[in-house]
This record gives sequence, C-alpha cells and structure tokens, in this order.
Amino acid sequence: MELKDLVAISGIGGIHYVTGRSKNGLIVETIGTGRKFATNFHDKVSVLQDISIYTEAGDLHLSDVFKTIKEKGNTPEPKADLKAVRKYLIDTIQLDSERVYDSDIKKLMNWYHLLQDKLDFSKLSKEIAEEQHEAPAQTEASTEVEAPKKKAAAKKATAPKKEKEAATETAPKKTAKKKAE
Repeated sequence: MELKDLVAISGIGGIHYVTGRSKNGLIVETIGTGRKFATNFHDKVSVLQDISIYTEAGDLHLSDVFKTIKEKGNTPEPKADLKAVRKYLIDTIQLDSERVYDSDIKKLMNWYHLLQDKLDFSKLSKEIAEEQHEAPAQTEASTEVEAPKKKAAAKKATAPKKEKEAATETAPKKTAKKKAE
C-alpha cells in the first residue's frame, strides 16, 4: 500500500484504498471497515500523495509529516485536546498555526493513526523524492521527440467561377487603382 493508492473523499470520513476503476469513477475500499463502494465523477477525491501541510518554512508533503511524527514519537491521540495536538505539531513540524484549521489537524491525526501500522513511513518520502526527480527528465525527453506529422488535407477541385464572382474579384482591384492614383 502506497500513498498514491490512498484517497480522501470529501463528505465521506476516513481514508480509502483504490481497488479499481469504473466508467464513472473509482472503486474504493474504506480502510478500517473494509466497506467497498464506487465513487461518482462529481465526488471530490484527493490523493494523499498530493496533499501538503502549511509550515513556517513552506509546504511539507504529507509523507514527510507522517515520517517526522513517527520519528518524534509520543503521538497524541486523535481525540486529545486540540490545543495540545496543535502545540505538538508546532514543535514537531513547525506547523503554521495561522493557516491550518482545527479540522485539518483532526484529519491529519486520524489519518496518521489509521495508517501507522499499514505504511512504512521511512520509504514514503524517498518514493516521492524519486518521482519528483523523474518527472522533469520525462518532460525533457518528450520535447526531443518529434511530433507525428499531420496528413495533408485533400485538395478539392475548384468549380468554374461564375460571372458574379469574377466581377467581384475585379472590383477591388479597380478601387485599389483609384487609391493609388
């Protein structure tokens, strides 16, 4: 199980593992309960790998947050006093207290406790760093490859011009001569 396979769905609590795809969305399994269901394309689905937290130094990926919390230890329970949890995160990851809401802190701690036994957090930040270094290399390689050539459009045979069309073609030429004189 990796962070790229885990999603959070707006309006539905918990974390979900993507088990497959349907024509209208994803098929997910809720971690903890094992309940399987299909999402709709209207649902707001966020991949955990793409989520980051505001810190004093900038944004910190969720994998790095989990790794730092794991290394620090003494993790407060999700239902602990919110002020104590906020202080713990400020001390641990230099959380930007003004920009992070209480609901986000609750979600973060719930997610950590759900995943602490299921994921190896030490591998997570390495995988994300490798993917970020590979992404620019792939885009450079794709710019060097020539784009496929487009097929030439078939030429249409032109019909003989009618007298009216021929008259309109010569009319602008006459006005151009008058302007030149």
